[in-house]
Amino acid sequence: MTSKQIAVQYIGQKIDNPESIFNNIDTFKSILPWCRDAAREYFSTQKSKMFLLDHIDDVASIVDEYLISRTSKMYNRALISQNKLFRNLCSSEKTVAWIIDRWINTFINLTSNRAYKEYIDILKIKIIWNDREYQSTNNSNIEDIFEIERVKKLSNQEKIKLLKEVWKQSCYDDFDEYEMKYLCDKLDLNLDQIFENKDYLSKLNLRKVKVVNCNFQLEVII
Repeated sequence: MTSKQIAVQYIGQKIDNPESIFNNIDTFKSILPWCRDAAREYFSTQKSKMFLLDHIDDVASIVDEYLISRTSKMYNRALISQNKLFRNLCSSEKTVAWIIDRWINTFINLTSNRAYKEYIDILKIKIIWNDREYQSTNNSNIEDIFEIERVKKLSNQEKIKLLKEVWKQSCYDDFDEYEMKYLCDKLDLNLDQIFENKDYLSKLNLRKVKVVNCNFQLEVII
């Protein structure tokens, strides 16, 4: 069985009233993890969509929040226009299947359709830090790399994980506490959330310096 089939059977049969999926946000959220797995399975069978597999973990939470913020709108529109969702509201199983399909279609539109209002440039979601790129990085284009407004839509836990990875990859470069604080401020976080132990910031006093034979050595910044 596919993830979609399991979700339809496992979750759908537990919901007595299909309309409660849209009236109870926790019920709606319980379906979302299955959407991610179903998307992985679907993208892996579509040659033109396989590239999206590498971006599911980066974009999934944005798709979740996008749909969560529209639950009432989707439900009310179904009642008024009597669209496909309306026809599926006769069955919890069919409603769960519809939500999974809608999640996958939303993911595709957000990441592949530049004409889509909420389009996400997935190449900017992925943060790549290497010597060549970092040398040309400064506070003005760090914001471009992060695509701040999109990253803001991630959960705090995911934003913290993201900044920790940035720190891990750049702690031996000329990247200081002020630049990290800049990123934290932009993402509505604080340094305490990134560094459980403030002593860890001492790593900011090290940087890589190129020496002879194209090798590097660590230099203490005083």
